[in-house]
Amino acid sequence: MVALRAKKVKKTPEERRVALRNSLWPGAKSRVWKRTEEDGFSTIPRTLPLIGTLIRVLTKDLDASRAYFDLWGRVFDEGLVDVLDEEEFAASCGYPTSGRNVRTWRERIEALVALGLVEVKPKGTKKFGYILLIHPHDAVQRLRKNRKKDIPEWWWSLFSKRVAEIGATLRLSA
Repeated sequence: MVALRAKKVKKTPEERRVALRNSLWPGAKSRVWKRTEEDGFSTIPRTLPLIGTLIRVLTKDLDASRAYFDLWGRVFDEGLVDVLDEEEFAASCGYPTSGRNVRTWRERIEALVALGLVEVKPKGTKKFGYILLIHPHDAVQRLRKNRKKDIPEWWWSLFSKRVAEIGATLRLSA
């Protein structure tokens, strides 16, 4: 008689993470955000925190990273943000007080344009009517090519490691 072995079924990475989560926090399924079952979510690059750090390094006193993060919270998959109310955008970025708030927000958006992370088009008489979010990895690669001395080596090392961890491919040639 030949002995038959049951074939071991491998779990997917998601199944392994869910099993780990459930072992650490029993009943957590009902307490976490499920992007596939909820409305009001945005898909963001897994490198966004690192890109925010780079923006902060490169924009120093301005720190345009909050404005960039806010744009990612507003964008849909086509990459376009329709600027309906600049005061609301400014408040969402942490500039709630009328007066300078819109000017402060605009300065951050201009800094993001200068870094090549976004492009801006007018809408009617409004200079900041539409904002296009450029593929962040492409923008970072262009920054490294054009402003290599400004990109800290520790940051590039972390970014490169994270890109590899998430299985992303940098699209521009070095």
